[in-house]
Amino acid sequence: MVKVLLFAVVFGAAVQSGIAQAESSTEVGHILSFETGWSADSISVALDVPFVNPAHCTKTSSYAVSPDDPGARVHEAAIMGAFFGGKNVQLRIDGCAYDKPKIIGVVVRN
Repeated sequence: MVKVLLFAVVFGAAVQSGIAQAESSTEVGHILSFETGWSADSISVALDVPFVNPAHCTKTSSYAVSPDDPGARVHEAAIMGAFFGGKNVQLRIDGCAYDKPKIIGVVVRN
């Protein structure tokens, strides 16, 4: 019983501190705009759905792809393809990049 209680307290503290923070997804929506730059091979994107910011990043107008993450080029291609094709997207978000919620996955929908 003491071990179970201790686990519950430690796990609860980890969740409160963000250690056990899970990734999140945006709602499905349209891309309003995307932007490249910051002297790096990166992209940010703004959607027309409520903003998701599980890591409490300081910039809350758009999401960003980190150029160092695996799949960054694929995420960027999916974002641009969806924008130019007028498709809906859903973003997987985890952590921050450039002080914005970091994109770790892109779902393109009809």
